[in-house]
This record gives sequence, structure tokens and C-alpha cells, in this order.
Amino acid sequence: MFPMLKVVEYYTPQQVVFGVNAVDNLGSYIKNKGITGKAIIVTDPGVAQAGIADRVVQALKKEGFDTAVFDQGKPEPDNVVCDQAVEFARKEGGKFVVGLGGGSAIDIAKVVAQLLVLPGKTEDYLVKTTFPQKGAPIVAIPTTSGTGTECTMYSVVTFAKDGIKGFFATPYILPDLALVDPTLTVSMPPKVTASTGADALAHAVETMMAKQENPVTDALALKAVEFIGEALPVAVYEGNNLEARVKMAYASMMAGMAFNDPGIVEGHALAHTLGSVYHVPHGVGCAVALPYVMEYNMGHCMEKLARIAAALGQNISGMNIRQAAQAAVYAVKQLLEDVGLPTTWAPFGKKEDIPKLADMMVESPWITAFYGWCKRKMTREAAVELLTRSYEGRLGEKLY
Repeated sequence: MFPMLKVVEYYTPQQVVFGVNAVDNLGSYIKNKGITGKAIIVTDPGVAQAGIADRVVQALKKEGFDTAVFDQGKPEPDNVVCDQAVEFARKEGGKFVVGLGGGSAIDIAKVVAQLLVLPGKTEDYLVKTTFPQKGAPIVAIPTTSGTGTECTMYSVVTFAKDGIKGFFATPYILPDLALVDPTLTVSMPPKVTASTGADALAHAVETMMAKQENPVTDALALKAVEFIGEALPVAVYEGNNLEARVKMAYASMMAGMAFNDPGIVEGHALAHTLGSVYHVPHGVGCAVALPYVMEYNMGHCMEKLARIAAALGQNISGMNIRQAAQAAVYAVKQLLEDVGLPTTWAPFGKKEDIPKLADMMVESPWITAFYGWCKRKMTREAAVELLTRSYEGRLGEKLY
């Protein structure tokens, strides 16, 4: 049951533009918002080499905008690469920022937009998870279908000094314009399509299990689950299928909108733990964690899980509520395996590391922050159990 008596808040970008080839009219959308000056495009080498950055540059130049491209973004960005992008943007005299790429490039761009206005370096603000005011205008253009960061008030940045994943969480970094053009995702390789799709699925499912879920976020999340179940395998194995890319782009965007207020739960806590210790790519970590976290939360969200099972095409007619909920767990696990993702972290780490990982899951403030959105209390015993199950690939038993 959603929290009928609680106050909920909805954070979304000022404007969202979604459509095939919409990027080619980027300049006019920005001009109509009254944004002026030089654009700093933050992207990564792969997006630049694919010619996508050139397409964006041309769309901006068509409307008279001057541009400069920082193309040295990297996956799982840290404060060092953010500072490099900030230095570039300041030297170029940028007035607004275009984040172009996967979640990592857009997360860097969110920081750059703030530090075009504010003094100092990324770590000065990262330790507080926020900024004191709104920065320069930011436009977010995803080239993957996963993080939904084009529609969120979050930016994940790793502390370079110790490898721990931190994050910003503030409405100040919500994009002024999110432009989602599914044609930009067609060149995504199969492995990236799969892992980013797993991230979107985790956002949708975890949102529905969070304590601040509500009818609006449930509706967005459930439709995202349905689209991912239909389209993710097609997008992975038939990458030029535009219908599948459109559905995945919608799913990623809707899941991002959904979790802005309710947040995401234990699956991301486990994924961030694996990412911090083993540098497991974020989407892969989400894939590993998701089925076990669904089962972990079975006791308080059977009805939600049953709806997820139906959205994933499971025939739950004649099942009791627990059977239907368990069907969702197995359906998610099968979907992830169908697109070539691991559902155990055994390939990345050692079982004897579990005590150390459990300590991180209950002691690190960058991990425990997720539990503020959870309905269940996380204990060290529960962390050990989750880590053990997800290492062994063991489902179907009651989780205490």
C-alpha cells in the first residue's frame, strides 16, 4: 500500500523533449528557453568517435551557438575527471553545459554546470552531497537507455582517493532541458545495452519497493518494467531495431522520473558496494543484486512484485500472491540472463570477502544513505545473507 497520508514531492526537468531525430533541432529548443552564450559539450571518446558529438555541434551551430567539446569523460567518473572538465569549461568561457552520453558523461556535466558558477573543486561539494545554489543551465542528452539521469537530481561521482562511490543529491542539478532521441542509442554495443538496461530495470523495480512510493511513481515504474521486458532482449541482439530503442529510451526516462522522490533501495546499496570494491560496472552490479533484493523485500511488497510479474508477461492466473511475487523474482533473473548479464558476483570477487563487504554495507555513509528510502532495516546479518545469496546465485528460500 502506498503512503496515502504522506507528503510527496515530484522533481522533473523544466522541459523534456522526446522523439526520433529530435536532437537535430536542439539549438531551437535551447534558444526558446532563453539560454545564450557558449555551449560546453561534455562527452566521452566513444560518443565522439561515433560522430554523435559532431551531430550535436552542428545542431547548435545551426542556431548560432558557439561550442567547445570536452570528450575525455570516462565510465564511473571520479572527482578528478570532473575537475578536468570544469577547468576546460572555465578556460573556454562556457555559459551553459550539454551533457552528451551515458549516465557518466551527464553526471560529469551536472558538476561542470555548477562549478561554472561556483568556486572550488568537485570534492569541496561532494563531501556534502549538494551545492549551495543553482549553477549554469544544463542540457542532458542520453546516448544510452539506463540511468535516466537526464531526468534526475542525482550525480554519482567516485572519490578518487579511496575508490568509494559518492553522489550529489539536489534539485539544483536537475537539467533545464532533457532531450531524449532514441536514434542516438542505436550505436550502443550489445553489452552496454544490456548493462544500462539492467540499471533502468533496477530503478523501476526498486522504486516500487521504496517506502515513499506513490501512485504516480508506481505508474511510471510499472510501465518502464513492461517496456524493458518487451524491448531489452531485442535491443541487445538487434541493435538497429528502432522500436526497441524507443521503448528502452522511454523506459529509462520514466524509471528516472519515478525514483527521483521515492529513491532506490538495497539493490543499489549492494551494487555500489561491488562497484567500490571490485569496480564492477554499475549496470552489471545492479543486475547481480536485483533478484536477491526483490526476494529480500518479499514480505512487505508481494502485491507490487505480483504486478511486476504480470508486466513481464508471466501468467499469474491461479497463483496465490506469494507465488506470483516469486514469479517476478525468477522472471527478472531470467531476463537478465537472457541478455548475457551475470546474476552472481562470483566472477568479480571472493566469498571470503563477504565480512569486509558486509561491514561496508552497514558502516559506509555512502552505502547506508540508500537505507533511508528502504522499508526494511538493514542489519549486518541481513547484509551477510544478501551477499552470500548473491555470490552463490541462491534464490527461493526465506530471507531473514
